[in-house]
Amino acid sequence: MFVDIVEIAAPVKEYFNNFEFEFERKFKSNIPLADQVIQYIAEKKGKRLRPLLVFLSAALHGKLTSKTMSAGIVVEMFHTATLVHDDVVDESNLRRGARTVNDIWDNKISILIGDLLFSKTLSSIVDLQDSHAVAILSSAAEQITEGELLQIAFTGAPTLKEIDYFDLISKKTAALFAASCQLGALTVGTNGEALQYMEKFGGNYGIAFQIMDDLLDYQGDSKNLGKPTGNDLRAGKVTLPLIRALETAEEDQRRPILQLLQDGVQSDEQIKQIIGFAIDRGGIEYAKTLIHHHTQLALGALAHYPDSTVKKSLFELVKHSVHRDK
Repeated sequence: MFVDIVEIAAPVKEYFNNFEFEFERKFKSNIPLADQVIQYIAEKKGKRLRPLLVFLSAALHGKLTSKTMSAGIVVEMFHTATLVHDDVVDESNLRRGARTVNDIWDNKISILIGDLLFSKTLSSIVDLQDSHAVAILSSAAEQITEGELLQIAFTGAPTLKEIDYFDLISKKTAALFAASCQLGALTVGTNGEALQYMEKFGGNYGIAFQIMDDLLDYQGDSKNLGKPTGNDLRAGKVTLPLIRALETAEEDQRRPILQLLQDGVQSDEQIKQIIGFAIDRGGIEYAKTLIHHHTQLALGALAHYPDSTVKKSLFELVKHSVHRDK
């Protein structure tokens, strides 16, 4: 039995509870159309994992400050901007069970709203008054953009290699997890080895998180996910369970699956066939093994810190993420 996000956030309750107010204050726009779209996005919020990582990482090293709140706003603003752009690139019409911005308005509005949020991220990072913080976020931004480009390049490529998959998710997802942890620690005056520990923790947590996210496409519940099961397969995205299954299968087993992927997966029956193949060839179990591996690497980075309620919350946050159903 795993605790929920509210319990996990208990050591930084004041900051986590105040986050929504501060975030929406920064989120607002003087342009009515922009404010309408931004308000819609704010109402469809996620779990705020990245700002929570900022707050807990800061608390692990010292007393939280106004800069810690600013860092939380920066990472969530940036993350939100990437999601708005992602939905345009992926031609998605559903996120977290609700219609996407590009589906309600259009691609032009979505791109400009994403740009506006990126601009707000830049203005917010000034509040940190720290060139190292700017360098960390800039590096993460570059990696995330490279990850998005890799995803486009790899979409529809049924022979994607595992090494390429890990390069993709390290950039697209893990980079911002690592940056969130580093920024949190930085806001309380931490530097040196501690920032390396936070990078290792956040990076491996992000990898485990993304593998789990990809695994849910094979075995999740569409109602919980807020999108159809098999959505990645329909979009031509080959992820770890299928990569592993294809790499270990005999040629006569692999051939019909490759043909399906090349022709484009459409029907529920085709989805079931591919998922069955991934299960039979051990792709699902392999993905679970690597989730466990990167989870242990993440938690191992926390071994450098004495036991505390904050450290326990970071442990529980990782467990919560890799045992989730959405």
